[in-house]
Amino acid sequence: MEEARPARGARAAGGQRVRIATGPHLSSMPGTGSSGLAGRSSQATTTPAHPLCAAIAGIFSGMADMQSDLVADVPRFSLEERTRRWARVRAMMREERLDAIFVPPNTGFWDQFQANVRYLTGIGGNCAQIAAVFPLEGDVTAVTNPDMDVRYWQARQDWVHDIRPVSAGWGYVGGAIERMKELSLSEARIGVTGLTDNTRFPEGITSLGIFRRLQEAFPKAEIVNANLLLERSRFVKSDEELAFMSAATALVEGAVETLRREARPGVAENIVYARMLASMIEAGGETPTMILWSAGWPQPPSNQYLPSRRKLQTGDMICIEAEGRWGGYCAQNTQPIFVGKAPAEYHRMFARQQEAVAACYAKLRPGSTVGDIVEAASAFTNDELQCRLLMHARGLGDDSPIAIYAARNELMRDWPIEENATFIVKPMISTPDHQKRIYWGDTVKVTKDGAQRLGNRPAEIIEL
Repeated sequence: MEEARPARGARAAGGQRVRIATGPHLSSMPGTGSSGLAGRSSQATTTPAHPLCAAIAGIFSGMADMQSDLVADVPRFSLEERTRRWARVRAMMREERLDAIFVPPNTGFWDQFQANVRYLTGIGGNCAQIAAVFPLEGDVTAVTNPDMDVRYWQARQDWVHDIRPVSAGWGYVGGAIERMKELSLSEARIGVTGLTDNTRFPEGITSLGIFRRLQEAFPKAEIVNANLLLERSRFVKSDEELAFMSAATALVEGAVETLRREARPGVAENIVYARMLASMIEAGGETPTMILWSAGWPQPPSNQYLPSRRKLQTGDMICIEAEGRWGGYCAQNTQPIFVGKAPAEYHRMFARQQEAVAACYAKLRPGSTVGDIVEAASAFTNDELQCRLLMHARGLGDDSPIAIYAARNELMRDWPIEENATFIVKPMISTPDHQKRIYWGDTVKVTKDGAQRLGNRPAEIIEL
């Protein structure tokens, strides 16, 4: 037996190391050619391969045809998009004097904590645990879960060829350390994402165990937080990313229409919820995706993470914050619904909310900051109603910046608005005691003239 090491740069080669029986002149495993998942090596052999090798090649070729069919319609980005992203990140790395970035896996918050890995590699989805080593110079490496054949990842994208699955014992930092040693980073300045300052987890999302393993492996290296660098890189969207955001918006708008069609007195909440989710999956969306939900009367005190099995009743108010996910990109809609007619007071509150939305949209342009949008919403507070801003960036995951009623610190408050950034903007109007609330929102992109909606559905209270 000899170790088959596929040629670097071959699409289906990656970093997987596989042992198979080979003839003396077999140049590479089937599936390591540049023509695709089932491509053969371009290197000719002078001696026929052993018959056993030919049989193995036939088996892999048949598997590859099947796998190609399975990934034929997977959303993917161009190589030009890869070039743009990698150049942008590496320019920022030079400014921060980083020799490499390590992105550990974390599938929390509806898989949104995998945003940085997916941004750099194009690999991920449905809580697949993926890590990445992104050097200032050299090949990018993905460290993948052990329960999915590497050839699937190779077929789903063509950005990263060095793909190394972890062993059946799991554990991702070992493969990353191996790669970083190959890159001679023992005395380097290494950025690690998730150490602190995540958008919704300011305490950080990278485990102490991973951090200690890195310190032990590279005692002379300087290990620093790289979270903000990736957040800033992801903030402004390319045309290709905006197309993904528009596709995600279409998914969630379809889910809202499913709710409109299915929600009726006597239908259980979880049935409506399930059909909303199914509509997005049927249209090509991904799981997991967020649907926050509340239903009842008097108005429930907040949304919930899961629906109940309670049957809807005439007079119920339903509030949702729902996201569609296309190729990892999340777009959000926020929608109020009444099973029957909405009380007149809620129509008055909604009219006020729409005035606040328009003011925020007008202000959401280059030259403004998040703090400016907070103030634009707050201007609609009076003695009878309170207006507080809910706004955060949308994209691959837990995106910055964020303002939930207020910016939590100076970094978020002073974050500059830039053209082609994408946000969900949903100011909330409530009574002073917060017992009655209403909010509506859509995902928008920033233009030089203000916010432009990505969706098309009417801004309204849906009355069933």
